[in-house]
Amino acid sequence: MIETFSLVMALIYGLFGLLIGSFLNVCVYRLPRGESIARGRSHCPSCGHVLSPLDLVPVLSYLALGRRCRYCQTPISPRYAVVESLTALLYATAGFSGTWTGLVAGWPSSWLLLAPLVYVIVLSVFWTWHLMRTPLLQALVKQALLVAFIQLLLPFFPGLAW
Repeated sequence: MIETFSLVMALIYGLFGLLIGSFLNVCVYRLPRGESIARGRSHCPSCGHVLSPLDLVPVLSYLALGRRCRYCQTPISPRYAVVESLTALLYATAGFSGTWTGLVAGWPSSWLLLAPLVYVIVLSVFWTWHLMRTPLLQALVKQALLVAFIQLLLPFFPGLAW
């Protein structure tokens, strides 16, 4: 049975992952445009309206606003919620794997080390994907993501080898 501490650690790490994912989205949007990631308030890319704190709650704001900007009703790309959710899942997994329940269940403790590495990889992939427009490069990035995902899952299937 999963102990409460393990679930709490997974929740805390998952919430931290949401924040990291939100920052990752800021980097992916601003860095290619030469904008500062430290200065300037978040704004709608379509109408330029400065977003309020309620508009910036990771994933929840996206869902509560019906996947549209509160001010101009322009659809918001699902990429924002996907990056935040995947980062939260990654961090929650890392948090769970470091607890006693995770270790007894045989979860690889390397998840704790993988989280920062995957953070940098995700930033690089999404930044590259955002900058490129050719279908061939997009297909190569998709294949690289699939291979990386399979390799992350391999420790959970001890009978399989790559």
